[in-house]
Amino acid sequence: MFDIYLSPSRAFARLKEKPSWLVPLIIVLVFNMLFALLSSHYVDWDKQRQTALDQMRERNVPEEQIEKATEGMEKFYSSPAMRYGMPVVSILFLSLIALLFLAVIYNVSLPLFGGAGDFKRTWAIVCNASLVAVPATIVRGLLVLLKRSAEVTTSLLVAAPNLKHGFLAGLLAQLDIFDFWKFMLIAIGLKVVFGIKDSKAYTLAFGVWLVVILILSLLGMRAAGR
Repeated sequence: MFDIYLSPSRAFARLKEKPSWLVPLIIVLVFNMLFALLSSHYVDWDKQRQTALDQMRERNVPEEQIEKATEGMEKFYSSPAMRYGMPVVSILFLSLIALLFLAVIYNVSLPLFGGAGDFKRTWAIVCNASLVAVPATIVRGLLVLLKRSAEVTTSLLVAAPNLKHGFLAGLLAQLDIFDFWKFMLIAIGLKVVFGIKDSKAYTLAFGVWLVVILILSLLGMRAAGR
């Protein structure tokens, strides 16, 4: 497993012959859930609730609906099972959906870049490249413990700490050093496993990342009502 960090070309060469993905997938999901659990412990729920209420008032939501929302949030925050369980279950499903989305998009796009689609191998590339979640969880987890806050980042947003909302904030938040590493590994995997040229492998890998970044940034801007 360590070859994916130290010698990715060798790791992907093995995947070409034997596309194993189950163990990496389990490891990725477990580490993502561990980080969600740790972060939940340090979330400022009062701040989260006040932010949600402020946003509803900015949108002129009727007071009756705000009161109902407040009651719902109180029930959520007072239940440890909900407060810790919901984020963990959510990240489990979101991680699976994100991995499947990437694998499908890459597999469908491969013929356009000189490769032959093979979903099992593409899925194995994405799952193994996502093992970056292990060092990412360790680093981010340490930051959470040091700051005693869930509001930590390893993205370019660290350069603009006062930027909280809008397209630019979403864009910077998506430009994460560990995501860059993951998509770099995906490019190497596509090159080694499917034999496509370096330039095409990196164009495909980072092109998909760019599209994802833009979509998430726009969705974040829309969710913030800006």
